[in-house]
Formats: sequence, C-alpha cells, structure tokens
Amino acid sequence: MSLKRVLSLLLPLTILCAMLLSACGGADSSSSPSTGPVTLNYWYTEGTAEAPVILDLIKQFESQNPNIKINAQLVPFADAQAKFATAAQAGTAPDVLRSDVGWATQFASSRYLLPIDSMVSQSDLADYLPSALNYDKYNGKLYGLPQVTDFLAMLYNKDVLAKAGITTPPTTMKDFEADALKIQQSKAAKYGFETSGASYFALPFFWSFGGGMIDNNSKIQVNGQGSIDGMNFLTKLQNQDKVMPAKVDFNNGYNNMTTDFKDGQTAMIFQGPWEVSNILTGSAFTSNHSNLGIAAIPAGPTGVTGSPTGGHTYVIYAGTKHPEESYKFISFMSSTSSQIAIAKANHTLPTRQSAYADSAVKSDPVISGYYAVRQVAVSRPVIPQGGQLFKDFDPAVQAILAGAKAPADALNGVAASWQKLLASN
Repeated sequence: MSLKRVLSLLLPLTILCAMLLSACGGADSSSSPSTGPVTLNYWYTEGTAEAPVILDLIKQFESQNPNIKINAQLVPFADAQAKFATAAQAGTAPDVLRSDVGWATQFASSRYLLPIDSMVSQSDLADYLPSALNYDKYNGKLYGLPQVTDFLAMLYNKDVLAKAGITTPPTTMKDFEADALKIQQSKAAKYGFETSGASYFALPFFWSFGGGMIDNNSKIQVNGQGSIDGMNFLTKLQNQDKVMPAKVDFNNGYNNMTTDFKDGQTAMIFQGPWEVSNILTGSAFTSNHSNLGIAAIPAGPTGVTGSPTGGHTYVIYAGTKHPEESYKFISFMSSTSSQIAIAKANHTLPTRQSAYADSAVKSDPVISGYYAVRQVAVSRPVIPQGGQLFKDFDPAVQAILAGAKAPADALNGVAASWQKLLASN
C-alpha cells in the first residue's frame, strides 16, 4: 500500500480523535488556565445591618477583577457551621466561607480547608494581630485570613445610670450588682441587666470569678469552683436580686436582650461590637449615639476579669477548583482598605494593625471603646474541638437559668461531655 493511501486512511481518524479530545476537555485540561470568567461561591454570615458594606466590597472586587464573579449567598450564622461541614463531606461546599474563628481548626483538622501558606507573604502576615491570626493555625499551617476580631464588653445606657444616681459604670461585680439594684429600685429601667441564655454570654461571669473553659494544658475548668461561683452569682442576679427577667426565652433570648437594651428597657448587657450598628438604631440611642457607654467586664472578687475573644476569618474550601482566584478574593476582603471600610460601616474591630492608623477608625467611639478594653479579653480554646464545645455548654447554662439544675451539677455534666470530646480526637 502506498504512503499516500495510508495517510488518506489515517487523516479521518486523526480528526475524529481531535474532536473527541476537544469534547472531553483534552487529556489534561486542568493544567490549562481558564480564559473565561470564573465564578466563586461565597457564603457570608453577616447580619442584616452588617451586610451592605460586604456586598459593596464584592462589587468593587468584581470591578477590579472582571474575570472573577462572586456568587454571594447569605447563610445565617447559626446554621453555617453545620451546613459547611455537611457540604464539605458531600463535596459541594462553597469556594470561600466567612467562618467563625472557633470553627477554623475544626474544619482544618477534618481536611475541609485549603492551607494558604504558599500564597501569603510573611510581611503581610506581620500586619495581623497575633491573637486573631492564631485561630487560623493548625498543625503548623495557616488556613485563613482574619476579617474581624471581637470580644464582649459591658454596654450601658448612660442616661439610665444617671437617673439611678450612678455617675460611673461599675468596675467590680460587687458594684455591678449594687448598681443593677439601684436601677431596679429607682425604676430607671425595667431591668438592671439582661443576658441571652447562651453560654457564650455567661462566660464573663466564669472568668471574673476565677473559672474558665479549657486551659492551654487541656485542663477542663468549666466545672471548677470559680466557674460554679460565676453561675451562682448570675442566678443570684436573676432569682434573688430580680434585676433581670425571671425567665429567659431561650429561643429568642439574644434578640430580646438586644432589643430591650436598644429601646431603654435594660440598662446593661454584655455584647460584642458586631451588634452596635443595630443597637444605635434603637429609641434609646438613635438621636444620641453618645448615650451608649462601653466598659470592661466588671472584675470579680480577686480582681480578675475576662471576656471571650471571637471574630471571623475567611477560609477556602479544600476542594475548590479555583484556589488562586479564591485566595485573591479573601486577600482583597481582608486587606487594610477593606477592613477600614467594614470598620467604618459596622463599628467592628479590624484584625490588621495598619487599619487602626486610619483617622476614621481611630476616631470611631465604638471601636476605640472596645479597643481600650481589649487587654482583658481571653482567647477561647484553639483546638479542633473548639467549635463543638458550646453544643453541651448551652443546654447546661439554660438548665441553670431555668432552675432545672444546680450550677455544680450542670457544669459537671459539661465537663464530662468535654472529656469525651477531647478523648475522641
């Protein structure tokens, strides 16, 4: 058979193979960069009052990066932890998640997150607050870029305290109790103090009375005498002093606490900066923002005080098909300029030290008020189980406030559950 005849027979086969490879994406299409637009799925968890600036920043990012589109989906904070874990197990998680800092090590230990050490520079990392960045580290690798940091402070209504004859906010738990009683007795407000029923908002009482959660040596402190004393003090405020609601509606406790405070029904609450934008819209503050006072959590009998350090961080799903674009997005969202924009809009605390040099951030009374008491904030346990600790903690605190269990019994139950949790990982 002549060479010409062989070539004439092979040519159709060559064209057919080329067509098949093209239809199937080629033998190794993943190695070729995409020339078309990339869409990143992003789950954000900000509340209604916080979200507008986030959506504006996303528009800015898309404008600067026309080949990257962001499919932003609001996922309620209360649902995000379980929803992301389920989606990651199924291989359907979003490319990027705004994660609570307490979830980062949990997700990283389950291999749901992409390590980003090779993408970020050391000079950039040096700009972040060490306490915020620490939550993103697991087994020597970095898994996120911090967005905001926060902790609980004592918020108080200056006008209400003045009506009760109180000239300065309480700095000790003894004065805190006395002032709450004065407010109640003078009827300056309906309640002297209010809490949500969630264990997170009870933690300041634990630390102020010498208790805690889990120390750096993995020793469980939640059922120690200081923790029990803290809960005994809280139940005294509720049942003996009667300066807070006799019954807490645990399904709506957070909203009730916040609404009562913003409308002047409650004089003092423990709350984080993320809620201040909402609080300032209440009747007690909308026409006079300076009526809002911010102070450290009152100290306990031994002079100790503390509140849980929290915050949020941007993390990338380990199964993302677009790691470079995802990193570009979280790098933009956690940049100094973005953090300044978020801080100015939401009164939240940046995680970048450079953001605090901005004049608008420095002059914001909410940010400066919280930042001034940051030294007494306490880091939550930075362990893979950190995001699961509240599962048993919340029902225990609620049982105590409902009068169903004594503090010691309820907290011993929490300690037993935590012991099993720590041993299982």
